[in-house]
Amino acid sequence: MKFLNFGKDEKKRSPHSKSTIKSMVREMFLQIRTQWGILMLAAACVIGISILEFMIPQLTKKIIDYMIPGKKYRELLEMAGLIIIAALLLGIFNFVNSYVMTIVSQKAIFQLRDKLYRHTVNLDLKFFDRNRTGDLMARLTGDVNQLQDLVSSDTLSIIANIFTCLVITSYLFYVDWQLALCIIITLPLLFGSSRFFSIRIKSAYRTVRQATAELNNQLQDTLTSIRTIKTFASEDDEADKFSKSSEQNRMATVSASRLSSLFSPLIDWLNYIGMTIVLLVGAWQVMLGHLTVGEIVAYLAYLRLLQGPIRSLSRMVNKVQQSAAAFERIQEVLDTIPEVRDIEKAIILPPVRGEIVFEDVNFAYEKGQPVLQNFHLRLVPNQVTALVGSSGSGKSTIAHLIARMYDVQMGCIYMDGHPLKMVQMKSLRQQMGVVSQEVILLNGTIRDNIAYGNPQATNEEIEAAAAAANAHDFISGFQQGYDTPVGERGIKLSGGQRQRISIARAFLKKPRLIILDEATASLDTESEQQIQHALAVLLPGRTCLVIAHRLSTIQAADQIIVLEKGEIVEKGTHEALLRQEGRYKLLHDRQFSRKEFQIN
Repeated sequence: MKFLNFGKDEKKRSPHSKSTIKSMVREMFLQIRTQWGILMLAAACVIGISILEFMIPQLTKKIIDYMIPGKKYRELLEMAGLIIIAALLLGIFNFVNSYVMTIVSQKAIFQLRDKLYRHTVNLDLKFFDRNRTGDLMARLTGDVNQLQDLVSSDTLSIIANIFTCLVITSYLFYVDWQLALCIIITLPLLFGSSRFFSIRIKSAYRTVRQATAELNNQLQDTLTSIRTIKTFASEDDEADKFSKSSEQNRMATVSASRLSSLFSPLIDWLNYIGMTIVLLVGAWQVMLGHLTVGEIVAYLAYLRLLQGPIRSLSRMVNKVQQSAAAFERIQEVLDTIPEVRDIEKAIILPPVRGEIVFEDVNFAYEKGQPVLQNFHLRLVPNQVTALVGSSGSGKSTIAHLIARMYDVQMGCIYMDGHPLKMVQMKSLRQQMGVVSQEVILLNGTIRDNIAYGNPQATNEEIEAAAAAANAHDFISGFQQGYDTPVGERGIKLSGGQRQRISIARAFLKKPRLIILDEATASLDTESEQQIQHALAVLLPGRTCLVIAHRLSTIQAADQIIVLEKGEIVEKGTHEALLRQEGRYKLLHDRQFSRKEFQIN
């Protein structure tokens, strides 16, 4: 079974279990440090619970040793009333403690998820190239939710229970040191068992988290590709794949559950051994007259109070190890430093003219597989530069580098004389408009999608942008107009409609630099003509980079660059390149002869 592990081996993690737990506790402490007031209220409730739990066995002892032999009927009723009041207070304290800690834990989880999400969306494209969406979703949801158990009423109670255990143990030694020794005999076995199981439980639950992430990956791939799956009638094949992933998840969960299910009964068995020893020795002491029946009953009650925290601790071992496995996956993302990021003293890019210069640029997505080598290129301000060439020649790579989605390994790219690495990425991208072949619309209304790059835009500005993109007429034809839902990824709209909304979005942003990446490659002739007309309105006065497969769309470009294997082999205007009778003319003749053949 293969899982995403960010390139780290599970065996290398195991020795760092303690440091993981320390890091996890420190992280959760940072999330709750601003809630001290409400935490103090919860702590007061826990202290109240501890005091009441200590008092109730004393009241029971008094009833058995004093009131029953003395037939104190009236005092017996008073004592019963005290026990009822103590039980009522216990219920109130438990409710307040549980409710308050729920508030604290949910606030901590909200802050951690928000921190993780903000960090994730600010990572560079290389991170998303390497990691699958389903796994990242699992980290943001299930893994974060798992940490909720660390900030709960049980956790706070354990802190109080440790104090209670010390008080009760001291009391038990005071009453009868022999019985107290009988109890602590089992403690080394309890702690040894906890340590033995905790290491294995953490490893098992990490496998569960990874199996769950793999299941999410399978779901995400299937649901986002449902049209393709149905087109190829592959429903049964995908169902079989999902069944395999689901079976792996089931096996991992059962394996982890086997460990945790064995651990809890083992702890209970050791507790019962301690209770049996105390009962036998205590009964012997009563027979000898060294202890009263009330004292042994109180002693057994305290023993149960002592065993309660031990049981809670055993349950917390499971929770902590599950949470540690989830936290490791969260921390892997939080520890990821984007390769493409702003330097410490990055400047805000002033309004651009649009002169872009590639100077001796080397770039590769993977080491040893160069895409651009010793590459030089200049985009002239307020002109249209077109890139053409075979698939894999580096056209889209150039667009990605201009938007600084990736950083070059050698050389430099300048925007109006400013090295891209010296400017803030946000100030660069805010002045760019990108229209790509694959338009992804967000699940919302048409209005929301047009206004995505400029949320403060008025309705008039949105409609004007749509009109400029030749989109207003078809939008107005919908019953809900601009408030029409587009569906997931814009599925309710045609390709041409999505493309024009994308252009309207670029219009509304009023960018100084436009990148058109195969913007009309998959459209029909009528849609392409409408979009070309919209672009003719958008482009004047702006620097534009057009990546094109259809040469008919770039004939009016000021400069055409022909690329092959990451190198410029020709450049010039459409007419000049045709006269050269080189690579461009070959591409041109192939396309247009094919069109003539289709027409005939």
